[in-house]
Amino acid sequence: MQEGGYRKVHWRYRGDLGMWMFLLHRLTGVGIFAFLLVHIVDTSLIGWSPRAYDHLVWLYHHPVFRLGEILLLGAVLFHALNGVRVVIMDFAPALTVYNRQLIAGVVGAFSVLFLPSAVIMFRYMLQSGETLSMGSLLEWRAWLPAVASAFAVAAVSVPSLTLPRPQPPARPVGGVEFLGWAFMRVSGILLLFLVLGHFVIMHLMDGGVNRVNATFVAQRWANFGWRVYDFLMLALAMGHGVWGMRTVLLDFIHRPTRRFWALATLYTLSGVLLALGALVLLTFRP
Repeated sequence: MQEGGYRKVHWRYRGDLGMWMFLLHRLTGVGIFAFLLVHIVDTSLIGWSPRAYDHLVWLYHHPVFRLGEILLLGAVLFHALNGVRVVIMDFAPALTVYNRQLIAGVVGAFSVLFLPSAVIMFRYMLQSGETLSMGSLLEWRAWLPAVASAFAVAAVSVPSLTLPRPQPPARPVGGVEFLGWAFMRVSGILLLFLVLGHFVIMHLMDGGVNRVNATFVAQRWANFGWRVYDFLMLALAMGHGVWGMRTVLLDFIHRPTRRFWALATLYTLSGVLLALGALVLLTFRP
């Protein structure tokens, strides 16, 4: 069946291991992008009111958010490692026959890196002022943001597996699509080091987020090198996330008008938050 010069392909989950990886990569990517937008807003508070920033960080010490922090690490690790697998197959197509071995490598590396890190973060959670109790875990107000985020991620990600999708060439030959394809690979490799390094510093060293407050951020940004580090991470992560979300939206929004407004909303919201994050990062005075 032909439509617009492309063969229509129904990407339905049929139990294949590669489809599981595709689904998890998309779910984690959308979830990380949603967190990035929220994280830019909460970090930007320090530029206007360090006291408000400290209050927000204190709220994040709730056990539900701390468990969410561990899940975030899992999402970042899986997305990064599976992205490396995708890049390897992009630049060495002959290795596609070893896809199952590469997937096993991703799962193995994920387990080795995630499990000890999760234990460290869980211990930091127990050392914080908030105690992990059944009452805190059953408090519905604490779980509401997490549940809402999960439904939002699923609403964006899962439909793309069941709707018709044009099958383009594996590697665009030129133009904007090729630039986007290349940027996703280059930025993904750079972010592998930038984001995971940031996660180690902020979440795994010296008590993790237990020590994070306005004073900690001010001391960090007093060093110009850390500002450059954070700005590169912000710019690359936002660009990577926007192009990835563009791909997701184009997968299952086909009407030109809806596609226009969806992309316009994505670009506008992301541009405003990128400008906000860069403004605070570059103009903040401890």
